[in-house]
This record gives sequence, C-alpha cells and structure tokens, in this order.
Amino acid sequence: MDLGPCVLLWNYSVEEILKIDQFFQEIGAPQACVIEIDQGHLLVHEILFTDKRSREEFACDEKIMLFYNTPADMVHTIMSKTKNTDLPRPIYAMITEQSIEWKFSYLAGHLIKERDFFMKKKKQQAYSER
Repeated sequence: MDLGPCVLLWNYSVEEILKIDQFFQEIGAPQACVIEIDQGHLLVHEILFTDKRSREEFACDEKIMLFYNTPADMVHTIMSKTKNTDLPRPIYAMITEQSIEWKFSYLAGHLIKERDFFMKKKKQQAYSER
C-alpha cells in the first residue's frame, strides 16, 4: 500500500485541528490525520496503514506533529509558518524507516527526551556564555 504524504497529529483539540486543516489548505500541505488515544500503543505503521485500535489508551500531554512522506520543503514551510499563527508549537519529527516500526508511545517518549536534552544543553550553553 502506498500512502501519499500525510501529517499525523497527537493531542490537539477539535478547535486546533480545524485551525490546522484550514492552515494546511492555505499552504497546500498534505492531509492531517489524528492519532487517537486508543492508537497510542500501536506501531506507527499500523496507525498509518490499518484501522487497528488498542484496548489500552495512551496518555501524553505533549503536542506532536509527525511527517510521513512529506517533502522537506513542505515540512520547512509548515514549521516556519506555524510560528506566525496562534497554533500551539508541537514537537516536530519525520517518520523514518526506523521509527515507523516503533510504537507511537515509545516514539513520543523518545522525542520528549530528545527535546528536553537539547533544551537543557541550550540553557547550559547560554549560561556559560554569560
């Protein structure tokens, strides 16, 4: 099965999803699809290519935007233009050959740790430059 470009969204409200849909239409971005709480413990490829659900719900307060088969220039456009909107700033990530085989819950935890590591490093660097 060949799925065209799409953007997976995690932890957005209905109002935010409507704003994202409108924003994506304005810039010609690919379709946005929501990862539901009963899909959080599925493999990313199961979320993309099946209608599977899990009995266990996943909870994570972070907003995450995952890009699948999305051209790099469109990813850059989305990331740069969302700065000028009232949309929340998510953790952005490309779905890779490796991460597509991970459970979304694991990927989310990995992305949060990575973000926190870089934020801590940035703060330490800023402190040392004083």
